[in-house]
Amino acid sequence: MDLSEILPIPNLLEARRVLAFSPHPDDNEVGAGATLAKLAGVGADLIWVVASDGGVGTESIESTPNGLVAIRRQEQERAATTLGAREVRWLGFKDTRLRDDPRLLEARVVATIRDLHPDLVMCPDPWLPYEAHPDHRALGHAVSTALLMTNFGLAYPEFGAPVKAPSIAYYGSAWPNTTIDVTETFDLKLKALMMHESQWPAPMDQQIQMYLTLKAVSLGEKIGVARAEAFKVLTQHHLHFNVDTWHA
Repeated sequence: MDLSEILPIPNLLEARRVLAFSPHPDDNEVGAGATLAKLAGVGADLIWVVASDGGVGTESIESTPNGLVAIRRQEQERAATTLGAREVRWLGFKDTRLRDDPRLLEARVVATIRDLHPDLVMCPDPWLPYEAHPDHRALGHAVSTALLMTNFGLAYPEFGAPVKAPSIAYYGSAWPNTTIDVTETFDLKLKALMMHESQWPAPMDQQIQMYLTLKAVSLGEKIGVARAEAFKVLTQHHLHFNVDTWHA
């Protein structure tokens, strides 16, 4: 069955208010930086929503959590501005602890959506095979659940009035259905990503740039362009009791 005949896939590039939900500072840049920059270039209003403080993201035992949090906050603000974001919002959770209170995480996502009225949200795909980071899984599930709840006034009534559910674009998805030409903005993605200096010391800085470039080239070949990013784009109606969504 061709599910798109019943539930058409939204056009990602038509979004004009986008909330990009990120488990940690830098995930939006890795997963969707070039597409976000492209959206900014055509007039979309972009807001980063960072769930955790990033205070665990270092292999250096000499770092302190508070010091790293301050550094990562500065890095994220700079990188988001570079890609065209109007604002960075912080949900206030500790790094690696998003799964501790799923309902609170969902509630804060619902509250953010109801406050800002996006027509598109982005986040990591929580159903990515072999994704081991609990924050990526937890936030992806929370944003997905929020899409089901945000237009129901009796769900989370203490977190704002109901609003129309936005579409969702999962980055880092094993089953993408939308590929975006990012030839013109890909270098800007890498520039923003390298502003997260605490996360990409040598030789990792070169390795991540090489991987992302090769991946973008491979995706671009499929649609006849030089560089591309891929997403699983869905509506709220794809996210409940629908056995065909995985290949939609």
